[in-house]
Amino acid sequence: MPAFICTACGTQYPPSPSPPAQCRVCEDERQFTPPGGQSWTTLDALAVDHLNAFRQHEPGLIGIGTRPQFAIGQRALLGSTPHGNILWDCVSLIDDATVTLIKALGGLKAIAISHPHFYTTLAEWSRAFGNVPVHLHADDAAWVMRPDPCIAHWQGES
Repeated sequence: MPAFICTACGTQYPPSPSPPAQCRVCEDERQFTPPGGQSWTTLDALAVDHLNAFRQHEPGLIGIGTRPQFAIGQRALLGSTPHGNILWDCVSLIDDATVTLIKALGGLKAIAISHPHFYTTLAEWSRAFGNVPVHLHADDAAWVMRPDPCIAHWQGES
C-alpha cells in the first residue's frame, strides 16, 4: 500500500489504498491548496522525474535539495560533527543515490526538524539510516501526519 505525499507541501501520510481527501497542512491558513486542487504522489512516482542535488556550503555542511523543485522547495542540511552526522530538516525525496552518498559520508546519527513543512518523509529517512531518532518539538506534534516510533518529541526552548 502506498504512502501518499502531498505535491503542494511535501507531507507524507500513512499508507492507504487511496490518497487522503485533503492535506491538513495545506488547509492551514498559513499554507494554501493549489488553484488546480489537491494532488498526490508517492516516493516511487516522485523518483521517476526528480533527483536530489547536493551542494557543499562550507566544510562539514552540505545542502540537499530536490530537482526539479518539489512542493515548497524544501532543502535539508547534512551537518558533520565529531559525534556523527546530523540531518537538519528533510526533503520529501529519499532515493538509493541519496542514501548511498550519505552512508559514504558516515551515515546519520540523528535527524532534527525545525518546522512541520520539513516533516515530509521523516519515517522513510529514519528507516534508511537504521531507525535513527527524529527530534521534533512537542508543540508541533499535531502536525505529524505519519506518526512513527522514530519520533522523539522534546520540550522547552532549546
